[in-house]
Order: sequence, then C-alpha cells, then structure tokens
Amino acid sequence: MLQTGCDSTPCGPGLCGAGLRRYESAVAAGGAPADPPVHCATELGLLEPAVGEPGLLSPVTPAIAAGRVLTPLEETLAEGRRRLEALTKTFETAEAVFEGARQRGPQSSTVLRGAHEIAETIDAAVGTAKSELLTAQPGGRRPPEILETVVRRNLELLARGVQQRTLYQHAVWNHPPTAEYIRTVAEAGGSVRTVDEMFDRVIIVDRTVAFIPTSSDYPDEALEVRDPSIVWYLANVFEYAWARGTPVDPAVHRRPEIVVSEIEQSIIRFLVAGHTEEKIARGLGISRRTVAEYISRISRRLGSVSRAQLGYLIATKGLLSEAEGERSPASDPPRP
Repeated sequence: MLQTGCDSTPCGPGLCGAGLRRYESAVAAGGAPADPPVHCATELGLLEPAVGEPGLLSPVTPAIAAGRVLTPLEETLAEGRRRLEALTKTFETAEAVFEGARQRGPQSSTVLRGAHEIAETIDAAVGTAKSELLTAQPGGRRPPEILETVVRRNLELLARGVQQRTLYQHAVWNHPPTAEYIRTVAEAGGSVRTVDEMFDRVIIVDRTVAFIPTSSDYPDEALEVRDPSIVWYLANVFEYAWARGTPVDPAVHRRPEIVVSEIEQSIIRFLVAGHTEEKIARGLGISRRTVAEYISRISRRLGSVSRAQLGYLIATKGLLSEAEGERSPASDPPRP
C-alpha cells in the first residue's frame, strides 16, 4: 500500500489522504466501495460510479481525469489572457488619445523665454482684462521707459472699469519716478499699497491667469499659470500681503511716517537675525547705503557704539517685540 502520511487532510491541491488510498485500492482491485464517501477523489474525477454496479466506484486514468478537470480551467485562463491583452491595448489607445487631447487643449502652465516673448504674452493677457488686475512688484525702482508704457496701459484699463490693485515695497519712495507713477495711478482710481517685505513678482489677470518668475537664476524666464487652484493660491498670497500694506494717498507728496517706521522695524528684525547690510538691502529693495543710514540712526537713538551692542540694546529695550507686534495684521485678509 502507498504510505501517504496524511488522512482526511489534503496531501495536495484538492486531494486528501483517504481519497488517495481509496483510489490506490480501486486501481489495484479494479474497483472500490463507494462508502464511506471520498469526495476529494470523486470531485477530481479519479473515482466514478461503476457502470451497472451500484455502490462501487471505478478508477479513472489520471490523464483522462486531468483532461476533464484542467481543460475547462485552461480555456478560462486563455480567455482571461485574451481579455487582458485586449483591455491593455484599449487603455493604451485611450492614453494616446488623452495625451493628444491634453496637448491640444489649454496648458495649465507654460514657460515663457526671453524678454520679448514675456512682455508680449503679459501685454496680451492684461489687454483683455475684464474686471481685475492684481500686481506685485518687489524692489525699489522701475526703469522710466517701462513706467511710461505701464502707466498708459494702467490708465486705459482704469478707463474701461478694470479694478487695479498694485503692491510695491516701501523702497519705491526713494525713487522719485516710481513714486510719481504710483501717485498718478492712484489719482486715476487705482489702488496702490506699499509693504516692507514682499514675495516675488506676480501679475494676476481676472483670477484666471497668473505670471510668475521661474527662478531668480533665470531672469529671462516666466511661467504663465492657468491652473485654477494655483491661480487661487497666488491671489490669496496677494490678499494676505495687501492686508498688511500701507495705502498710497495721492494727495500726500512725501513718504508717510509709517513707511519709515516699518522699514526700520524690518531692519531691526534682519539685524537680530544676523543678516548683513547687503542682504538686508536685497530683502527690502533699497540700497546698501540706505540700510547703513537706518542702522546708524537706530544706533544713535539707542546709544550703541558697535553692532554687537546694538543687538543687545534692541533686545533689552523691547524693540524686537514691538516690531513683531506691528508686523502682525489685525485680522485675516479677505479670501479671493
């Protein structure tokens, strides 16, 4: 007798020890009793009722039994493979159609290269503005030839009823042509505010398209953004900075005292953080000489004779905490 080492538990897929022993007995004797039932062997087709002999099971050649059981499975697997291949080709076709349609449709972002292409694209978008133009211009000055072009465009938009809000850094008050430009725009109905520190340049037209730099390393590149979520995010950043800004009053022809105060507070924060005069100047959009003048003024007021002593006096006299308090807006900016 075959020693299987298993009883009613399967020795292999679907075959138990009792069924295997019954099958061995049936092969040796030409048949085996049907009782007790051995479902694992009969379900695999290795044993089947004997013809004309009730209560007896006849053995079936393994090759025949295997053909009966495995052939339908192989056909099912083959059909599954055919369906898999067909579906794979279908999705490959769909992917090609998807990519083609997306390339033909409007791009969510486009890199613009070269000053001419950037200027033409922005001018075209701004020229079609219907309701709103948001602009943030970091730095302390703009070339006079650019100001002449921009002021004409802004006045035309205002005449068409397009609302304009522009953010500059406080440093523009140190550049008379730029200061005169923002007063001209404000007198025509545009809203202009200045802030001490600012994020990078951004132009947002009707909250549907925005233009931002790609990197400070590539001054002749810009990114045209049309993704609604990104444009919304950029507009929200603008709104936050706008809430902190100091409004430009066209009737006032000198730098507001609050601007002087905020520049001074920003310099105090930079000093305590250990930044150099050059880095402070870049951050605030003013000259290094102007930074040095502010630091000298603060030092004289506090009676400081060295940079180390100045930092100590700023901390002990509570100037840093006052600056931080002034920096925080009284309320959250409105959501776009």
